[in-house]
Amino acid sequence: MSATPLNLPSPRGRPRRAAVAHGNGDLSPKPGTTLPLLVEVGCEEIPARFLAEAQRHLAEGVRALLEEARVLPDLGPGTEPVLSYSTPRRLVVYVPHTLKKQPDQVDEIPGPPVKVAFDADGNPTRAAESFAQKSGVGVESLIRVTTPKGQYLAVRRKLEGRPTYDVLRDSLAGVIAGIAFPKSMYWTAKSGPRFIRPIRWVLALYGEGRRARIVPFEIARVAAGCWTYRHRRAGSHRMRIRGFADYAEKLREGMVEFDPERRREMVCTDLKALLQDTGLSVVKDKALEDWVVASTEWPRAILGSFEKRFLKLPREILVTVMRDHQKYFALEGADGHLESRFVTVLNVEGDARGVIRAGHERVLTARFTDAEFFWNADQKVPLRDRLPRLEKVTYHDKLGSYADKVRRTRAVAEDICDRLDASAADREHVLRAVELSKCDLTTQMVQEFTELQGVVGGLYARAQGEPEEVAKAIYEHYRPQGIEDAPPGSRTGAILSIADKLDSVAGGIGAGLEFTGSSDPFGFRRLGNGIVRTVLEWGFRIPLGEVVDAACQLGNTERAAVRGFLRERLRYHLESVSGLPYDVGRSVVDAPGEEKGPIDLVDLFNRATAVQSIRSSEDFGALCAAAKRIRNILTKSATSNDWSPGDIDRARLEPGLEVELYEAYRSVAEEADRLATTGRYGDALRIISTLRPAVDRFFDKVLVMVENKDVRQNRLRLLDGLNQLFSGIADLSQIESNTLSRVDAPTSHPAAGNR
Repeated sequence: MSATPLNLPSPRGRPRRAAVAHGNGDLSPKPGTTLPLLVEVGCEEIPARFLAEAQRHLAEGVRALLEEARVLPDLGPGTEPVLSYSTPRRLVVYVPHTLKKQPDQVDEIPGPPVKVAFDADGNPTRAAESFAQKSGVGVESLIRVTTPKGQYLAVRRKLEGRPTYDVLRDSLAGVIAGIAFPKSMYWTAKSGPRFIRPIRWVLALYGEGRRARIVPFEIARVAAGCWTYRHRRAGSHRMRIRGFADYAEKLREGMVEFDPERRREMVCTDLKALLQDTGLSVVKDKALEDWVVASTEWPRAILGSFEKRFLKLPREILVTVMRDHQKYFALEGADGHLESRFVTVLNVEGDARGVIRAGHERVLTARFTDAEFFWNADQKVPLRDRLPRLEKVTYHDKLGSYADKVRRTRAVAEDICDRLDASAADREHVLRAVELSKCDLTTQMVQEFTELQGVVGGLYARAQGEPEEVAKAIYEHYRPQGIEDAPPGSRTGAILSIADKLDSVAGGIGAGLEFTGSSDPFGFRRLGNGIVRTVLEWGFRIPLGEVVDAACQLGNTERAAVRGFLRERLRYHLESVSGLPYDVGRSVVDAPGEEKGPIDLVDLFNRATAVQSIRSSEDFGALCAAAKRIRNILTKSATSNDWSPGDIDRARLEPGLEVELYEAYRSVAEEADRLATTGRYGDALRIISTLRPAVDRFFDKVLVMVENKDVRQNRLRLLDGLNQLFSGIADLSQIESNTLSRVDAPTSHPAAGNR
């Protein structure tokens, strides 16, 4: 229409829902036109692992509400319009500027076409009169608007914007109730709102100072007010709040630091002060630091100690007990050795009398004493003597015992060793590591500290005189367990890790264990990512598809499902880890024949990086478009009546452009095949790109689908040859034209083939 809708600017560049027209399209704040909003949801302690996401969801919900209502002003680039904070007992959102009132909006209601609304003499017809009457205006108030379909009548109606206060009153409860939690509870009624923990108070203020107004709403039988609460140890009486500045001052006086980043600074400052002049440093642990920040409102660190005799235990056990079970920071000396000291972070002002410190030391001593007992008791039965016990440890009710899993993993590992042409010594170490890899599941240490499985097995193997290659492989065979975790550092460990994960994936898929969407309770995607990363890091040139076939035979699993899963994980790695555009990964992984191919991950990775290395060239881009055109002709335009696969008859080629393309194709195909055979995929693709001029001239002047059937078939066979050439290294028809100009990503894996 000629009355064009106005798209209001969004602070983060997201398009807003537009009305037909606005009386005020400028959302820049003007003096006196904005007010701040402060919302705090007070509740029982939120578990640390859920806090950051809950804070983010509340901020996003408030922002979406304000954007939808068109009251979030544009503060310019680099300014965050919605600020959020959290502590274990509160989720906070502060919006420094919101428009006091929605901009007025002009709504345009379309009516009948002008040619229907007026007769030949220009008098309104019944259609115009009915539309005017229905709209509550006179015919003279109707306007004409131009649309792609012609001129139509319309009526414009001004809709006055609502006060922001009213919008907040009606909507804030829904925003709070809409916060997503992995787990939630109800405590008023089953039909009532659910939340991670019971809500105890809600602070909702619109404005600042004495003119600040409570936004009245109720959630879970808790009415919003102007009150908040101090730290539990600073007194339980509530504090009246008159705005964000008042809120910040009173909470900090009440031993509550509501900003997580300032709490992090408090923790780091305390640690630095505690360890000054001691020669000690904290064992770096970002996850523990995050937990401490999310579990405290007023963090204060104290230094404790434990008996030096416990330092005889392996470092991994001591650190795990301190970190995972007690949430203590371990300390080490300048030489990197663990020291008999620790730091714990309290949620109180301090411990002047040392009573709390002494309590923590007693608890840690008890935990270390348990670990010491388990270590000594477990040594009485070496790992090699624990093998029969695995028969009684269930892996999965459909997949048998852990002894069954070890037998399957051994067969997969033997297959990998054969394909890698492993030496006799390497093969012996791999199979010994497989045999002992799950024996630590029967130890008291792992039964008490389950997160140490694998690690304990490696430590025990070393202590019991197993070869170092075997001990290290057992120690690291669960790696990588996440995006930040490195693959195994030894060749033996890498082979064991791949074999173990392949058996888990093949067995799990065969047992029908579901993983759909974001749900992956058995961690199959993590296992698949680990396989891909380990193979690429080590540069293992193994036909993983054939190994999968053997693994599936052992577990009676559908091979195509496991093959498809691994190819999907490679696509994920290429896009999310290596940073390649999605169509590059798709062109390689989903190329014709790859679903039944060997799945050489290193080869596929090298092909993908080769495509990315030349994707920005003009000839390559045009060739990709031609490849798509050729594929469409062969699969959509031509039928089985038009042609059948076979050799190209040179005698039937028309002299000139057709012969020219044929000769160029033959020459390029031979050279590209030679280069691709030696792994020079980038050079091969550059050679193929030189066909672009001949292909362009052919399509400009030559008609493929001619009436003469023999000529038509011969030309389709020529296109089929080009199609096979264009999909030999990667399926060029899958490269999207709108991504051809993207900046090249790194063209090699950080460590592919380095070992």
